[in-house]
Amino acid sequence: MGLAWKFLLAPNPIDPKLNSETTQPLDASAKSDQNGNVAPAAPGLASSGSSSPGLGSSQTSPVAVLPPAEARKIAILDEVLISKNDNDPRFDSELKDFSPEAKRAIQKKYTETAPEKRNARGTHVFLIGREIKSDEDLHFLSTVLMEKPCLSLQDCTRPPGAHSGEEEHLEALNETTANYPQLVAVRALLHRGQELIAAGQSQDPLLVKILNSLKEALASPNPRVVEEANVALKELKGE
Repeated sequence: MGLAWKFLLAPNPIDPKLNSETTQPLDASAKSDQNGNVAPAAPGLASSGSSSPGLGSSQTSPVAVLPPAEARKIAILDEVLISKNDNDPRFDSELKDFSPEAKRAIQKKYTETAPEKRNARGTHVFLIGREIKSDEDLHFLSTVLMEKPCLSLQDCTRPPGAHSGEEEHLEALNETTANYPQLVAVRALLHRGQELIAAGQSQDPLLVKILNSLKEALASPNPRVVEEANVALKELKGE
């Protein structure tokens, strides 16, 4: 179990290492139908088949137009996702300090990843969520929180079939996995908000926007998101 899973499952999910040191578990679910829950593109982010300034057209990979140092980070991310090594030290040494353009490339990868690949998608959310700096970052996290629930790790669009005894035993873990990108997004918003409050920046416009993002998440079609966002709001408000 990687550190980020412990972060999600702990009774008090606030991890002081989230901003710079927490590693992330990777995909362990089967590839399935591509036509599942896909978050809307953030401002300036091209969705599949469209073009966007700074990202190139649908015929050009966003990595191709990145500066070499940023393109290298995206290549490393691909390597780590393929290896499925949830303790890869490059999460902390290389996969950080992303430029806005590199973040857009990560967002595009998120939209192109099969919805059933919950851990891989959660990794994309994690990398952006631990560096919340802009409206674009918040917009991406908000779109993740407004996605429809993933009904099954085999096919997000269909409820699971009859459970065996072993599947019942794993039901709680599977529920967490199914909501993994959303749980990571809520925890990231909560942690960044707590950082600002601890620094005496309770009037910072970014904190106001974080609170608004969590309030908007209360209208999510995913009941688990509503529950988690409500808890996060109360914590940030000191209730």
